[in-house]
Amino acid sequence: MNLTHVVAIYDVRLASVGKRHFLFLPQHQNLFLASADTVALWPRLQVGLPVSEFIEAASQSGGNGPQILQDLLDAGAVQYLAPRSGPLEITSRLCLAIDGHHIGLSFTGEKIALIVQDIFTHLVVPVTATSEHLIIVEEETRVGLAWVGENLDWYDWHEFGAALKFLLTNLVLEFSDHLVLHAGTLSADTQSLLLCGDPGSGKSTLSVALAGEGFCLEGDDLAVLMTQGEVKALPFPATLKSDALPVLASRLPGLEDRPSFVRPDGKVVRYLALAPGDCIARPVRCVLFLNLNGDAAQGLQPIMAEEEAFQAILSACWSPDDRLTNSAFDTLVALVNSARFFRITFDTLDCALALTQRAWRIAEGE
Repeated sequence: MNLTHVVAIYDVRLASVGKRHFLFLPQHQNLFLASADTVALWPRLQVGLPVSEFIEAASQSGGNGPQILQDLLDAGAVQYLAPRSGPLEITSRLCLAIDGHHIGLSFTGEKIALIVQDIFTHLVVPVTATSEHLIIVEEETRVGLAWVGENLDWYDWHEFGAALKFLLTNLVLEFSDHLVLHAGTLSADTQSLLLCGDPGSGKSTLSVALAGEGFCLEGDDLAVLMTQGEVKALPFPATLKSDALPVLASRLPGLEDRPSFVRPDGKVVRYLALAPGDCIARPVRCVLFLNLNGDAAQGLQPIMAEEEAFQAILSACWSPDDRLTNSAFDTLVALVNSARFFRITFDTLDCALALTQRAWRIAEGE
């Protein structure tokens, strides 16, 4: 069976005028006269379907299925779910929903599909029409990644997990119209807790540990700062480095058995799917800046001066051009006005957990 797939170009529109049907192709500023077979199959084409199914369905009413498909391809109304090198047999597909954006993933092998399904299971939704399609090609010694129509980039098996997360993260960041914070995001009592810190400060480890201490982990790395100072996590799988395994082993049985991947910086990481559920924007009660330091005095230090809070939170900001717009500044003002800010210095996970709980209570008005 031919498992090569085709999918409608996302922004092509189908309309009927009288008894005739037209496809409008905005990219080419062109109208294409569509057959009744194309009209009947258009909803399925928008999601994507195997070429063999399209040809069979289009031919059942007496139409020339192969010719109808070729005409649609030539007109630019549909495309193969394939890299630039040409059509491939797709064995399975997934669709991920991240911050309101749908991203289609098409696989040429079941092994790779199972790994990705496990890592991103909390983001999986029914396959739907989407403007973004990623092709994931499985070979014995390597994995290829490419957006539809682009060249494949090849990775060793131990590299592809990090490469996939990087691609998806960059795509979502490109779509974002809001200021993004490098911060772990947790929620409790309808409010958010933000954890900020330099790489290696224990942000992800503490985020995951707090998920078993009365908080809901919504994301360990990126959060969108909304207009009124609320935050909404970008719920990518949590990233745990190798040094986090010993301290989290008792909390997460089986963590050491999860696939490990090597990032471009050489760090060995494992990815942990989050609890399913929609991330919503919540007001921020508390922002913590982490300092993992066994040589300094352990403790909790409130940040009382507004200028110090601004300076601290600016260090956690991300924007496409590293500039702060007026609207982004307004969101920071709203955050500084509404949340309590603290620095915590700790040497163990237990110490960090205790200090975090204390800061949360203080911010509530203890």
